[in-house]
Amino acid sequence: MKVLIFTHKSDIDGMGGAILSKLAFENVDYVLCETFSLQNEIAKYFKNQKIYEYDMIFLTDLWLEEPTLTKVALDEKLKNKFFVFDHHKSALEENFNKYDFTTIKISDEKGRCSGTSLFYEYLISNKYLKNKKAIEDFVELTRRYDTWEWKNIYNDEKAHELTLLFDILGRNGYITTIFEKLKNIDQHENFEFSDSEKMIINNKKEQVEETIKNYINKIYYKEVLGYRAGIIFIDYEYRNDIAEYIRENKIDIDFVMLIALDYGTISYRKIKEGMNVRKIAEKFGGKGHDGAASSPISSESIGNILNILTNI
Repeated sequence: MKVLIFTHKSDIDGMGGAILSKLAFENVDYVLCETFSLQNEIAKYFKNQKIYEYDMIFLTDLWLEEPTLTKVALDEKLKNKFFVFDHHKSALEENFNKYDFTTIKISDEKGRCSGTSLFYEYLISNKYLKNKKAIEDFVELTRRYDTWEWKNIYNDEKAHELTLLFDILGRNGYITTIFEKLKNIDQHENFEFSDSEKMIINNKKEQVEETIKNYINKIYYKEVLGYRAGIIFIDYEYRNDIAEYIRENKIDIDFVMLIALDYGTISYRKIKEGMNVRKIAEKFGGKGHDGAASSPISSESIGNILNILTNI
C-alpha cells in the first residue's frame, strides 16, 4: 500500500502524523507544509497527476479549504482514499468538515484533541497500527503539549521536553529519531528519553530561559484592534515559551504578537482570559485556535503590519 501524508511542519503535532504513518504503513511519502501553503502543495500533486498514484492520502493537523475540498469530494478516484484529521476551530466554523472523509473535532472524553490524537484513533480502530504503551504515551504527550494541557491541567514537563527535542533535532531528525525509538519497542514499554536525549534537552532548557529574557527586554507595546498588545520580533521556535513567560510574570497585555521573520509568520497568543486571538489573526489573513493562532507575512498583509509598527 502506497501512502501520502500532508502534515503541519511547525510543531510536534504535525510531526506526530508523519511518525504514525511511518509506523502504520511500509511505503509512505510525507509532505511537511505550513497551513497557508497546503492548498498549493496539493495542487502540485493534482497538476502532475501523482496524487492518483497513492492508495491512501492523509492530512493531519491541517484542513482542506475550498475549492480543493469539493474537488476531492467530486473525484470518484480520490474521495474514498482521502482522510483529513484536524482540530482547528476556524476549520469547523467554516464548515470544512462537511464531507465524510473529513474529521474535524475540537475535544473528546480525553480533553482537547490534536491532529496526532485523531489520526492515532483512526489507525488503531482500523487496525493499521498495533496499540503499544510507548506509542500511546507519545500520542498523549503530543496532545498535551499541542493543546497546552501539559501546563494548564497536568503540569507535565515531559510533554514540554518532547517539543524541546523537536527544536533541537529539526523536523526530519525528530521524525527519524522518534520513529526509530517506537518501531521495535516492546508492547508494554513506556515512552522514555535516552540519557543523551535528556542531556541535550536540559542544555536546551538553559538556552531557552536565557533567550526568552533577552526577548522580553525588547517587547513593544501597542494598541491593536482595540486591545493592548505586546509585540516582539522572535525566532519562531520560541513563540510558546515567550507567551508562557509573559503569563507567569503577569505582564499587563491582552495578547502577544510574535513576528518571526525567519518563518514568514506572525503568531498570536492569548495572555488574558476572555481574549480570542483567532479573531485578531483573521484580520491579518490568518486562522487558528481561540488561544493560539497565526497569519502569514504576505504581500497582502505587510501593509497592515507596517501600520501597526508605525510610531510604536
